Amino acid sequence: MPPKKDVEKETKVTVTNFWHSPRRVLYAAAWTLVFCFAVAELGLVSQQLHRGGNDIENYGNMMFKHILGILLFSIILVFLMCIGHFYAPLGLMAFFVLSAAVFWGVGAGVTFQSCPYRVFNCGDSDPQITFAGTRWAEERFFSQCSRIVAIQGLAWAEWGLLVMMFFGMIGHLFKFVVRPGTTFYGPMV
Repeated sequence: MPPKKDVEKETKVTVTNFWHSPRRVLYAAAWTLVFCFAVAELGLVSQQLHRGGNDIENYGNMMFKHILGILLFSIILVFLMCIGHFYAPLGLMAFFVLSAAVFWGVGAGVTFQSCPYRVFNCGDSDPQITFAGTRWAEERFFSQCSRIVAIQGLAWAEWGLLVMMFFGMIGHLFKFVVRPGTTFYGPMV
């Protein structure tokens, strides 16, 4: 008979004992926020894709059109992760959370780079001055300024939340201990 492993006693999670573990509460809150950010982003991204269609002339530039596709993929990935995180091992979910964080970071960064709209210039009275010489000054694009800024903001928020979740999962997976007396160059004398 193999020896028994020294493992903490696993108890069934119920509504009453769920609140006794801060880790469970933080994971539940984080996954809820991840889902809610993705739902909000889905509404904004799908509105932009539906409005622009498949014609490049309906977008401020080609980079913006294509990054909406990356963001849509990121949203679908997050939805699949939200469904599967109940059943997948923590190490596998840490990998997928890191992957999703990379996609969200790319989506947020390229959206920020490809579009000149910022929260402080959406209320400009004359976009022809602020965005002179670009297609973004046209009224059909400038009227979408607040939505595009919201897409950027939600993408950055989702990226930040996923990065924090990744480091939390790594801290949960591995045991980090301090080794006394260690230095970069050898033992302390």
